[in-house]
Amino acid sequence: MLLSTRRFLFASLSVAVLGGSLYWSRLQSPAVAPVKSVDSYWAETGLQAQSLEDLLGPDTCASSERYFLACANAVVSIANRFNLTVETTGNIHPVSEGLSQDFSTEKKQIAIWRQFFTEQTEVATKFSFMNVWKDLKENHIPENQSSLMVGVGLNGFISIFRDPHTYLMPVAMFKEVVSRADNRLTTAGVQVGRADGAYVIRKVLVGSAADRAGLKRGDIILKIDGKPVQALLQARVNELLKGNEGSKVTIFVSRNGERIRKKLQRSEVVVATLTTQVIDGIKPIAVIGLNKFAKGSCDKMKVALDVVNKAQVRGLLFDLRDNPGGQMEEAACIASLFVGADKKIFDIRYLDQAKRSEIYYGGESKVFDKPVAVLINAGSASAAEIVAGALRDLNRAVLVGERTFGKGSFQEGEYWTQNKKIALFETKGFYYLPSGRSPQMKGLEPDVAVNFDHISMDREEDQFVNPLMAPERHVRSLKSLISSKDCLDTEDGMANEDVQLNKARQILFCSKAIAGVN
Repeated sequence: MLLSTRRFLFASLSVAVLGGSLYWSRLQSPAVAPVKSVDSYWAETGLQAQSLEDLLGPDTCASSERYFLACANAVVSIANRFNLTVETTGNIHPVSEGLSQDFSTEKKQIAIWRQFFTEQTEVATKFSFMNVWKDLKENHIPENQSSLMVGVGLNGFISIFRDPHTYLMPVAMFKEVVSRADNRLTTAGVQVGRADGAYVIRKVLVGSAADRAGLKRGDIILKIDGKPVQALLQARVNELLKGNEGSKVTIFVSRNGERIRKKLQRSEVVVATLTTQVIDGIKPIAVIGLNKFAKGSCDKMKVALDVVNKAQVRGLLFDLRDNPGGQMEEAACIASLFVGADKKIFDIRYLDQAKRSEIYYGGESKVFDKPVAVLINAGSASAAEIVAGALRDLNRAVLVGERTFGKGSFQEGEYWTQNKKIALFETKGFYYLPSGRSPQMKGLEPDVAVNFDHISMDREEDQFVNPLMAPERHVRSLKSLISSKDCLDTEDGMANEDVQLNKARQILFCSKAIAGVN
């Protein structure tokens, strides 16, 4: 039974808990659902250990390298939740603070297990993942987190055995958190990236506890609640920063060699889906930021563009940085506001070749015909890549910033046969831009590259052991929309610390990305 009727496209940044692209649920969620912890959602499912133990037996784990690595990822993912590592001897021990090796991704976590299997196959096939699981269950996992840990283990297994965007999620969590139109977060208020092998604050959310405490972009995170974070998956670091509203978290950071300790009280932060700003000047422009392709985003975009048109701006900066995606229907609708109803925005092709491909048109009349520059970075994924890529392919915008994440697959959700309180989201195919390209694994290269700075985010091919590859199709070449890469607008009324936005503004009027250019 299908859980929903609308495909979602989100970056799978956390295979242990969230992951992949989603369907929009037909089930009605409460008007204002309480923000609960991930642990609570999984506990409500009543998921039992047997579901994981059925996969960790020796006959399964020893049957092939892929099964072996899937079993390893299951137990390593669970251990990671408790700041533990699992050795190839089967020993479990705490992560030491001085550990220098980078274990921030699934790919890096599993590298030692791949080497172990390759070099000592006979020994490796006798390794007991079941014993490791039992040790974790009996000595490290609190009873109230048992269902969550089984879910983490199952998703760790699925990520390698199937693909990193197929996953399980509590239905209630999907309805009350993921499918909502707003971004309601109960968090310390920072977004994390990587720099020089360390976890670094990439962004501080305005009005959050971290903002009030004076944490800054570029601060190196050393510990969260006393736990060294160096050897943790980035998804786990993000989870440590979240929690119940009113709960406290202690963050230990380094700034210019100085060690700083901050105790924060988590609070609910609502991130606006869309923001609009009009910048006056000799050549007035607008900046529209879209944080998520949520239900109703296209209607909000229409309102924003109406405001922008009335302001008689000369061009638009469309900011899709750190936008993880959302509903593909909303993406197609928003793109059509710039190109018209009759332009193909993208098409999808199924892994099941018996299913016919589907073409998506936005269906809306063009409402904005001035130059457009789209800002992108490594956090721009899925539906954000659809819109950015389609506008460029249709000669309607130039892209400024960094190469995008590279998520071009889509998932469809059904109730899991083993537990109806859990949904299984399976990868069903890939989407392709008008040029015939799919951003899967490759991402979108900007027309004008401006690195965010030295703080990075791991992309699709960097994170996973078995990343998906989209089948090749005929790809047409693209024309350059930049009339002169050396052309700069000298007006300085908008200069600020945002180098990507400044650069986008500088090249906006050197671009041929206007209506009528084909």
